Amino acid sequence: MNFLVYPTIFPIYQIIISFVLCLGIINFGKQINKFFFNNYNYNFFNLSIGVITLCQLIFISFLLKILNIVILPLTVFLIFFGVINLNFFKIINFSLKKIIRNDNKSFLIIILFFLIFFIISLGPPTMTDALDYHYGVPLNIIEYSSFPNQDVWLHGSLFGFGEIINIIPLYLKTDNFFSFFQVLSLVLFFEYFYKKNINLNNLLFSILFIICTPVILFIISGPKALLFPQLLTAMALYLYLKENNYNRKNIILMALLLLGAMQFKLSFILSSVIIGLLIIFKTINNDKKNILNLIILFCLFFIPKIYYNYTQTSQFNLLNLLTISPEYFLTYLSDFKDNYLIYPINLFIPTSLGKLSTILGFHLFILFFIKIYSKEFNKILIITLLTVILHYLFGQQTSRIYFEFILWISLGFYFVENKSFNKKYFIYALYPQLIFVFVSGIYFASNIIPTFFDLKKRDIFMEKNTSDYSAIKWINKNIPDNSVIISELRAISLFKNRAIPQEKLIVDFGNKEKYVNYLKLNKPQFYVTKSNNLESYFLKNCLGKIYKVSEKMENARRNPFNRGLKFKVYVYHFNYENLNYCVDFNK
Repeated sequence: MNFLVYPTIFPIYQIIISFVLCLGIINFGKQINKFFFNNYNYNFFNLSIGVITLCQLIFISFLLKILNIVILPLTVFLIFFGVINLNFFKIINFSLKKIIRNDNKSFLIIILFFLIFFIISLGPPTMTDALDYHYGVPLNIIEYSSFPNQDVWLHGSLFGFGEIINIIPLYLKTDNFFSFFQVLSLVLFFEYFYKKNINLNNLLFSILFIICTPVILFIISGPKALLFPQLLTAMALYLYLKENNYNRKNIILMALLLLGAMQFKLSFILSSVIIGLLIIFKTINNDKKNILNLIILFCLFFIPKIYYNYTQTSQFNLLNLLTISPEYFLTYLSDFKDNYLIYPINLFIPTSLGKLSTILGFHLFILFFIKIYSKEFNKILIITLLTVILHYLFGQQTSRIYFEFILWISLGFYFVENKSFNKKYFIYALYPQLIFVFVSGIYFASNIIPTFFDLKKRDIFMEKNTSDYSAIKWINKNIPDNSVIISELRAISLFKNRAIPQEKLIVDFGNKEKYVNYLKLNKPQFYVTKSNNLESYFLKNCLGKIYKVSEKMENARRNPFNRGLKFKVYVYHFNYENLNYCVDFNK
């Protein structure tokens, strides 16, 4: 039985588990923070240090082949640390009362926004990538004690700390942890600046500038590791600009944040390298001895990953220092855009109503109306421009990735004096996007709330919103237990049986011989597809008769404007015993 389809723990209890795990990570990070940093005893740093350290420990445990032994005590340890950290509620309550006493209605509106964001983050899994590798990779580790084979599962080869930390909540049959974690990290990010006594009007504008970005609805709604590593680079950038006295503690902390961001997702190497080089130059100017500390920290993080990558590739090259993903796959990812418009127009203008939550919006143009930029703001804009150029050359041009620069630019408002621009009028300029985010958020939150208390309503919600959910539910009912299948459907974490991904890029560009050898080892009995025309399929001669055909199903999508299309699912017998002579490598 697949717990993502048929939860073994009631959703409201999953929410409690996710919250306790977050408290445990904060408490764990707090103990490390006290020992190494001391002056940075803020919840955001505790959370960041805790989760980065924990992920590295889990990964090293895997390399040492002791993860199966340590996963249970590690989970118990986190829960225990979470339970004894329940005074976190008192801190939150105190902060809320302080905000209310300030009688600032705008902050009360922001609290309402974050309540909506938390509800959305705690909803059932719907994101296609999540049901593929964000859940699929940690489930594969739990079940089979191995990371994905990059010659078989391309998206699985993109795993990072986001998938590694998900091992613990998925081990506890909890599916909403990391999306909740990311929204909590955003709240603690702002809490840091609130406690640092940043001008309240500047802080208010910065928060509104961030949460009015339409793509934030996509970012908070699933476990894709985007928001948290973006916050890590933003905080490192702020410390770089703000810290006047460079010492061992703040240099190591900034480096830790950047190294953590790089390990969460490959995309953040570009931005981390730019900020990292600036930190190195400043370190050299202040105290060259700290360069050794940076080298040691770098080795602690990257040597285990490089070793793993080396063991997984037959021809190790420079690219494999960073990833085991094939070059043709990385090229495909860098070419991906949310719509067909040319760059950078695609970041600001949607091509349909279904694409409204995939854009940055127009609030960036406010920058043209600021009279006087501070020195720090100018530095932020220059660093942002350099990183955007790097992304244009080597990265992905999507709004979800460029949201990082919204966070960076928002830091600039902390350094702007009131006389430079009238915040009151600029807040009015944010209203259209704030209304869109609020109304859309209310719509999704109102649909999600019933799923916390009723499994039937959760099921109905997932049928409408979760990609391939109905199809895989049907497959699970119709395929015998313990069968191995090849699936063209991406949401492989929903299958009750072992599923081998069949990605189109593997068929078009990959090493088919390695893929076939993997099939020989795993002996799949069924092939699942939405197509009834397989004439050009290189394994066509390995297929037997059709085993089952579904009725027409509606294409489930989170955005109601993207629904409407219907499809059938075809299940074929697969004759794995014929693989020695039924494969056509020329197709």
